Amino acid sequence: MKVIKFGGSSIGSPERFLNVSKIIISKIKTDYSIVVLSAIGGITDKLLDAIELASGGDPKYVDAFEEIKTVHNNFVSEIIPPQFQQEAKNKIESLLKRLHEKLNGVYLLNECSSRISDSIVTYGEYLSNNLMVYLLRSEGVNCDFSDARNLIRTDSDYGDAHVKFTVTNELLQKWYHSLDKNTIPIVNGFIGSDAHGHITTLGRSGSDFTATIIGGALEADLVEIWTDVDGVMTVDPRIVPAAVTLNELNYNEASSLAVLGGKVIHPKTISPVERHNVPVNIRNTFRPEIDGTFIGSTKIESEAGIKTITYLNGLSSITIYESESRYGHKILARLFGLLSRLDIPIITISKSAYNQTICLIVKNKYEELVLENIKLELVLEIEKGIIGEIVSKKNLSIVSAIGVNENNISHVSRKIYDVLENSGIKEINFLNDPASLNISFVVEENEVNKTIADLHEEFFTKSESVNVA
Repeated sequence: MKVIKFGGSSIGSPERFLNVSKIIISKIKTDYSIVVLSAIGGITDKLLDAIELASGGDPKYVDAFEEIKTVHNNFVSEIIPPQFQQEAKNKIESLLKRLHEKLNGVYLLNECSSRISDSIVTYGEYLSNNLMVYLLRSEGVNCDFSDARNLIRTDSDYGDAHVKFTVTNELLQKWYHSLDKNTIPIVNGFIGSDAHGHITTLGRSGSDFTATIIGGALEADLVEIWTDVDGVMTVDPRIVPAAVTLNELNYNEASSLAVLGGKVIHPKTISPVERHNVPVNIRNTFRPEIDGTFIGSTKIESEAGIKTITYLNGLSSITIYESESRYGHKILARLFGLLSRLDIPIITISKSAYNQTICLIVKNKYEELVLENIKLELVLEIEKGIIGEIVSKKNLSIVSAIGVNENNISHVSRKIYDVLENSGIKEINFLNDPASLNISFVVEENEVNKTIADLHEEFFTKSESVNVA
């Protein structure tokens, strides 16, 4: 059994939608498959725009809704054969009517809670999934829509809910065993529900996560994630056109890549499948003949010394300089308590024993809030001179070399230092991560493209010098 997932870019036009249906039909001929589908490309953003306008009392929310309605009505007309259109049209119109009622309610109240927002933004998936059901049925495929809100249980952290895996796995296994194996289930990605039955969402791009949650719980043979690129590449091809597709990554490398800026994989995707040793294959919807990138329990190392280079932009550093080192452990404990209360994601935190500094890396949007709260928390230490100063710096990036060979890490580190020095790039901080074989460092954001291009040249395309004399 396979789980096959298609993202919004894969179904972003009627032609692409039809192409995906052909891929699904070809897959189910050889393997029983569970299909996970995102919203049509761009629809989630339109829904968020409509919510923002409605909650602000702006009647232009109706215009945003009409755009969504037009898109889906056009899809019905262009992808569903005429003799099957009426039933599909009735279903889509019913969903759009309920969507409009919800948006109108938000407009009348001039406010929208996170819970209501989640219940509205998920209409993109409900619409696209039902379109696919009617399209596949018109092609003679037995299929039914299965609502992920009944399959994935989460907490009530609306907008970015956390999955309760014990309950979820039980729900999924019970559901799977009840399925008619002659009928293909179409499941809406990105969606779950809390203990009260309220719809929750798994965060943007959460449909990948949905696919691996299902694949892991059911111990699928394979999870295929179909997107708009050939797979994971050695570097962002927009920066280095010579980038090539990687044949495979192990789970640790894929997880690191996702967290450290890789756009192909959702940060939460790998964990559910790694627990059950279920492999993942990243495929290109527009080039299905390409094998893509395999992710699993592979131990193959790269001849280049690393497998891929990635980056994470839009970061700020906040550095606390201590004047008296004997207070360091107490300040660190206070700092962790503060960060827990703020519930702000910290990209990384490091402490230097030599000059008694503590450095946090956060997203730019959190910099002022974190800085202000640290100064309030440590106001007495600042007044007593225990803290020398607290300095922040915006517009930084983390560049990471992923998949370093275990026996080659010192050599790779030296090569990275040499590239930075020869290119005149000043790294702000190297990040130590002994648990994973990655080398990460912080640079100015305006240096990222040059840094990545020079590193790729060194590790992947530089020819060896040979003394022929």
